[in-house]
Amino acid sequence: MTVATVVAILCTMCDAIIVQIQQWGVVGAQHVAEQVLLNGISLSSPSWEVQSIIKSMSASDLLPDGISNNQTSFLRNHTVLRSRECIIEGSRLHWSDRVFCDGKVFLTLEHNNTWTAHVPEAKALKNLWDQEVEYSKIEKSRLQEGCIQLMKELKLSEEESVHGIALPRFLIPILAVTAFLMLIIVTILISRGP
Repeated sequence: MTVATVVAILCTMCDAIIVQIQQWGVVGAQHVAEQVLLNGISLSSPSWEVQSIIKSMSASDLLPDGISNNQTSFLRNHTVLRSRECIIEGSRLHWSDRVFCDGKVFLTLEHNNTWTAHVPEAKALKNLWDQEVEYSKIEKSRLQEGCIQLMKELKLSEEESVHGIALPRFLIPILAVTAFLMLIIVTILISRGP
């Protein structure tokens, strides 16, 4: 069973499809781990094309270049998770870029290329990142384009569904009416008898 098949099945069973690209590590340590989740389940054996799109969407660093150790010393020895998400709800495609520190939402990239601090400790990093306007624009653009490409590749989103026509939601009423009509026809045939 291919990833696209699993995604298509999931798409008909739930209201939203969420693909998360997560990178995490301890600030100051050398190792950064990464995983890709599809509705909370690890995405296994993605195609080469999907892997390529995911790689292009991954944050280049857990924390951007140009931020010195002095500026992030308050994060030293804390676990930082960067979660980039592509979300399809009905026919709408959304994206998000969030940073967590020790499991708590720390920062969120807004659609106007600024960061929102969710805890007081995040304000210093928010101010630094808000000064890097070009970096935020590039990251937002990479994430948006990557989400569109990823959903197309996973067959979750085609041009029509991005513009507002969700094929599975369109078919459900047609199938329901067809099943109802078949039930009426069978009932009439049975009631007539031999």
